[in-house]
Amino acid sequence: MNNYQMDKQEFDRIKAARSNWNLLYQICGEYVHMMKQNFTGVKSDGEFLVNKVFDSTAPFAASSAASILVGMVWPGSASQTFELVPPDDLEVTTELAKFYEKFNKRSHAAFDDPSAGLSLALDEYMLDQMVFGTSGIGVEAGKKSKLQFTPYGVQEMYVVSGAGGRVGKLYLFFEWTVERVVQEYGYDNVSDGIRNLYDAKKFADKVQILHIIRERKEFTAEKGKYAMPWEGVHLEYKTNFLLKEDGYHEFPINVARFRRLNYEDYGRSPAMAALPDIIEANAMREAIIIATEKQLDPAQGVFHDGIVGGGTIDKSAGAINVFNAAASMGSSNPIFDVAPVGDMKPALTRLEKLEQNIAQHFYIDRLLDLNNETQMTFGEAQIREQRVNSSMLGMLSRQNAEVVTPTIERGVAMLWRMGEFGVVRGSEEEIEAQVTGREVEYVPDVIAERLEKGLDIYKVIFKSKAGNAARAQEYISIVDTTNFTLQAMQVDPSLKHKLDLHKSIDLMGEIRGLPVGILRKKDEVEARMKKEQEEMQMMQMLQAGEQVASIAEKSANAEQTMNRRQ
Repeated sequence: MNNYQMDKQEFDRIKAARSNWNLLYQICGEYVHMMKQNFTGVKSDGEFLVNKVFDSTAPFAASSAASILVGMVWPGSASQTFELVPPDDLEVTTELAKFYEKFNKRSHAAFDDPSAGLSLALDEYMLDQMVFGTSGIGVEAGKKSKLQFTPYGVQEMYVVSGAGGRVGKLYLFFEWTVERVVQEYGYDNVSDGIRNLYDAKKFADKVQILHIIRERKEFTAEKGKYAMPWEGVHLEYKTNFLLKEDGYHEFPINVARFRRLNYEDYGRSPAMAALPDIIEANAMREAIIIATEKQLDPAQGVFHDGIVGGGTIDKSAGAINVFNAAASMGSSNPIFDVAPVGDMKPALTRLEKLEQNIAQHFYIDRLLDLNNETQMTFGEAQIREQRVNSSMLGMLSRQNAEVVTPTIERGVAMLWRMGEFGVVRGSEEEIEAQVTGREVEYVPDVIAERLEKGLDIYKVIFKSKAGNAARAQEYISIVDTTNFTLQAMQVDPSLKHKLDLHKSIDLMGEIRGLPVGILRKKDEVEARMKKEQEEMQMMQMLQAGEQVASIAEKSANAEQTMNRRQ
């Protein structure tokens, strides 16, 4: 038995063990996502199973929450989302600041490239978080762009947790057409069975593909994909045929679990927590629809000489029931309503409460400011926003830690290996660039030294609401302390020596994610201070010279006056 056969058997075991989750996913798909269903049956392209869904509160709440949360973690563009700044132990000169300015500009451009598909990936990823609680974003080199972002959901993704609860192994299971498999792996790299189907022009036939991503245990080369810490194995599931092997410097698909129990591999979602209310609201909405239909078109009865229908009364909308004419004695109306509908107000009140509960499960009450009647000052609005951010801090921090930050780090690392930010002097990349005649940009020596020592060359500062939420209190503390100190200095001027305003401004700029170059670096500030001191000293010398000359002139005039008097 080869290793791939063992891998397939392990996947079969993991797939079978997920059956309980699939039942839960199926219910969430039917009532909330709608487009992602058939976790427990045979998938059919284009199938849209909504014939039993009568209430759209949950789908609307899930999609609204996902859209707002995407805006909180990635607000429009990369430059509005994150800044790559020097690590704390690196003193940045003006020259080095120019490198980081280029570093950010090119990174932001790669992430914002429309062909990279990041905005689409984030949208689908976050909706899966709201509904299924487990989803991820993959980062690979693009064909039309430097980077390519792809969303992954629980329909094709099977998760195995590793150290610290992070995803340590990932199985991706796809059903692709023969045509796509050949395009993906190449005609010469697929099995004989797939080639036969392709040659017979059976392009639409489906083939099952198993892609395994895991930590590499055996390193069979010093360079290249077989020396990378993570490996990818692509198999044709049915025949166990090896289609392709990959290598990754970083884990290529970053997976988040919205909420997770320590002993479980998959996450729990707001939709799962809201299921009791969602199912009840659906049943309540169906009952109200039926009752409304009966009110608009009530069942009616007519008198007749005989009893028709075996004594059964049809209460459906528009129904006609025939009764014994003997029962009409004393009645002047031969046609009358049957079984009038009761008061629907309690049902409508209950449905409204269920809708509120569902919205709260999806954080709509916190994510959307529905208070449009009360006017607030700018300060009050900031306080309100701060409270919202604080209440969402745990969830936003998880999104940043498990997906957003690793996605940025992998994307930046890939761009670095592509030579987007320059090459190290004396490296193979420099020689290759010189041979091909490309213009060579060099990495600053201090950055090259840190790379050689394995030290960090940047840290990620978030400028989004999700990032600001984590450090908002720190920012407010700095502002409050600074304002108080400036006021107290009027009473005790010695307090000016207590507060380092330079450090305060640096920290506030870091928290708010100011672009590199806005705040001057230490060497430039010192140079300007030195120049200012020299100019002040020169001015004082000139003023002193003028005063001496003035005194001398006055003395001379006084002496001349005295001489004339004598």
